[in-house]
Amino acid sequence: MKLYAALFILSICLFPVISLNAQTIGQTGNETGFILKKEYSVHFLAHSEGLGLGFRWGQRNTVNSGRFIDFDIVNMKHPKEIKMSNVYMFDEARKFVYGKQYYVFMSRIGLGSLRVMNEKPYWGGIDVRRFYSFGASIALAKPTYLYILDNTAYSYYYDLVLQRYNPEEHNLSNIYGRGPFLEGFSKSRIYPGAYFKTGFSFEYGPEKSLLRYIETGVVVDVYASKIPIMAFNKNRNYFISFYISANFGKRYNM
Repeated sequence: MKLYAALFILSICLFPVISLNAQTIGQTGNETGFILKKEYSVHFLAHSEGLGLGFRWGQRNTVNSGRFIDFDIVNMKHPKEIKMSNVYMFDEARKFVYGKQYYVFMSRIGLGSLRVMNEKPYWGGIDVRRFYSFGASIALAKPTYLYILDNTAYSYYYDLVLQRYNPEEHNLSNIYGRGPFLEGFSKSRIYPGAYFKTGFSFEYGPEKSLLRYIETGVVVDVYASKIPIMAFNKNRNYFISFYISANFGKRYNM
């Protein structure tokens, strides 16, 4: 009799724990009031002067707000860049951008905040959020290398010489085409700066644990000194770009 009484008391004590575990296992993330507090995503973006990719890790403070860490790597072109080739002398010449002194790449890392403006219903729809982020922006400027036509002892023959682009020496009469992209990374210059990003995101899909959304916004990068890109244009120490990105990730709880 004492054994049955002890088992009865033990079952009463364990029932809430078993019930709670069963509920947790059965939850899919779509239940009303259920919050997945952490999330991560990767994104691929196109902006007004180039392309890029990045990563974001975030945490919800409340149902309608959260914080995140943002990381981007993008390339930055000059608006006046035009690819051309030396078709007047060589039909097979590789295309190049005349006047391009440096290839510029930007790496951003910062902190951000978001707020839900319109929460999608449990069966699907669109989740609209506004956000902003700010932090450090580091620009890397890699010099441009070109294949240059070098006159030989024979009037109608040329040697191809790989040289760093010099606007005072190289022009359309002696540029054959662009050189290897990896050439010159050891001579790159670093420019420290800061950035600010703001915009809106539009999450779609019925599953809360899967993260899929389109993001659009504007980014302002400001640097301590001017960054050269084109030889015959004014250099700037700031860049304003508009972008759109596709983000894919997951929400979870620890």
